[in-house]
Amino acid sequence: MEAKTANVIPDLETATQRATEANERLVGAGRKITGAYLDGIEKYVAGLAQFERKIAEQSQVEAITTLLETHAKVTEEIVKASVSAAREFVTA
Repeated sequence: MEAKTANVIPDLETATQRATEANERLVGAGRKITGAYLDGIEKYVAGLAQFERKIAEQSQVEAITTLLETHAKVTEEIVKASVSAAREFVTA
């Protein structure tokens, strides 16, 4: 009778270990997904900034050229800082 009782009671250590391993895999997958998402944001903003710079090059009005180039630069710097902070947060 005791053998049957022992089989019915779950092994809490094993269950805890499995839950911990599953959690670690989920955290790892979340970090990879977040990294890919942040990479995508960087590429998207780089494309927008490049587009803005091309328009700036074609503009014949110096004020518009300066505005677009400055906007592209500021946007890239803000995104770079934000993405860097997000990456740091995710790896912590």
